Amino acid sequence: MAAPTAPSLSHLFTQLTGRAVAFAQIKDYAETEIPQVYGVYEVFPDHAIVVVKADLPLLGSFAGALIGLPASEVKAQLRIVPMEESLRDAIYEVLNIASSTIAPLSRTTLSKVATDLASLDAAASSTLAKPDHKYCFDVTVNGYDGGKFAVSLQLAPVPNEVS
Repeated sequence: MAAPTAPSLSHLFTQLTGRAVAFAQIKDYAETEIPQVYGVYEVFPDHAIVVVKADLPLLGSFAGALIGLPASEVKAQLRIVPMEESLRDAIYEVLNIASSTIAPLSRTTLSKVATDLASLDAAASSTLAKPDHKYCFDVTVNGYDGGKFAVSLQLAPVPNEVS
């Protein structure tokens, strides 16, 4: 399975939002008080699990740019609980479209979006805790808030062959 790259992510999100988006790879994604969003994906045909962990303001920026909300309105809507349906749906769509670059060369399907770690299943939680590979990025979005974006990958176990 190929790794996500800063250039491919930058290109995808620039095309998606119509804004200059820059992903820069960083060493790690330190814990923060910023609310997080988790996108859980299954990669076929090997059934690997991929989890995207991203700052909510960053995904809000992508979603806001996608649906034409100014940055100030995105910030205001992110404070509303529960989140406005149009922004929530746009965040889901952004994560769905991201599937093409987070595990390139594989068929990747978004299976869950969550804002709470406790709502993730065991496989997704395990992938976040002990990934086989982790790719972390600092992201800027022209005219909007940037943030952190990480892709954690758990390779599927190889089944035992019967001799």
